[in-house]
Amino acid sequence: MAKRGQIVGYAMLEGNQKMGLKEILEKTGVLISTCSNIIRTAHQGASEIQRPDLCVDENLISLPNSVIGCNAVLSAAQNEHLVVIILQDAEHCRMTFTQLAEAGIYLFICFVLFCLFVYLFICLFICFSIYLSVGLFFIK
Repeated sequence: MAKRGQIVGYAMLEGNQKMGLKEILEKTGVLISTCSNIIRTAHQGASEIQRPDLCVDENLISLPNSVIGCNAVLSAAQNEHLVVIILQDAEHCRMTFTQLAEAGIYLFICFVLFCLFVYLFICLFICFSIYLSVGLFFIK
């Protein structure tokens, strides 16, 4: 409430003391966009209750959707639902170190067998090529 009151108070100054958003930022350390939102909301609140004073208590109280300066994006029910889904997925995808090691060994064995198969195929190809070239040589 103190920062909100400062921002609205600085915005209400008139004459040579009038402050723009940059000056309010320098004095309060609150972002320009936040200052602008606070001032706009105060003007809307003042027009709704039909009082020209922006510093009425209704304008200085934090909005109900704000939590320690940050707007809450999810409702409490949505937040709980998201936590449940994330925890279910984490339990489903979790592997022990033993399972990870076994999976690693299995992949290593598959890789070695694949390399042996490729090596065997290359050896057979070379042998067959030599056989054909030697066989053709004797046929002439």
